[in-house]
Amino acid sequence: MSRFYDALKEASRLRSPEGNRDGMLRQAVPGDLAGGRNHPEDGDGAPPAEPLSLPVPGAEAVLWPGVSRHGSVPVHTTLDRKARVIPHIADSVVVEHYRRLRTKLLQEHEARPFRLLMVGSPNPEEGKTVTALNLALSFAMLPSCRVLIVDGDLRKGSLGKWLAVNGPPGLSDLIEGTAKLNEVILKSEDLPVHFVLSGNSKSAAAELLNSANLKDYFRQMAEQFDVVIVDSPPLNLVTDAQLLAACCDAVLLVVRAFSTTRKSLEKMVQDLQEFRIIGTVLNGGTRVQNYRRYNGYY
Repeated sequence: MSRFYDALKEASRLRSPEGNRDGMLRQAVPGDLAGGRNHPEDGDGAPPAEPLSLPVPGAEAVLWPGVSRHGSVPVHTTLDRKARVIPHIADSVVVEHYRRLRTKLLQEHEARPFRLLMVGSPNPEEGKTVTALNLALSFAMLPSCRVLIVDGDLRKGSLGKWLAVNGPPGLSDLIEGTAKLNEVILKSEDLPVHFVLSGNSKSAAAELLNSANLKDYFRQMAEQFDVVIVDSPPLNLVTDAQLLAACCDAVLLVVRAFSTTRKSLEKMVQDLQEFRIIGTVLNGGTRVQNYRRYNGYY
């Protein structure tokens, strides 16, 4: 972990005057995966590129066999075109970072398979939700890959705001028993992903997430989809994220340069030490010149 914190300090040293803390993933930087095999390449300010169209056929093979196919509720979604979210990201460097992160995760999956992946960060506004959403859309580029993203923040879930969808039942309603699984799994008519909102239940989030049925619900989701990405609440503020991690196969951490402190990083890792942490994403770095020089050859 000290090696990863060195990356945080290096990003801070190279910070641009503006600070790049707009909360919209101005730079998306996949960082050292669990073994610390690669340093992140930072990104910001790349020349404009054409927005990415989805789905995009790729050469990677889907590695999750035996997925059952069930129905879901089709819903119209709307993404803000100014948001740093695929397919509206005009910065090719950012999109490439998500592809790189996807490749790393596929390598981890090949070594030890997983389907349920929780994405968490120590504190709010560190790029966790936008990372989870872009990662889901990145996986959806793979041929025949069915992706589900779940808003696990039952207190202040924001996935519905990103997709401009409000009102349908979600995870809290499912746990409470007022909705069924096929009623909370929504299919975007505009994006190649399925999603589950946080829900409308008024019950306390901690009590709902302590439900004995929660793990079973997640396993049912994993039976229907190749990848299930769970967006969690801040890890250092509430215990909800640890309850979600206990239901998932792996955890991906997200931290932000100039924001995440060493103390909060250490506390997050300590609280999750009993779970499988497969990587860390560093948001908000500043260096991309190596990639731009390479990309300039094409």
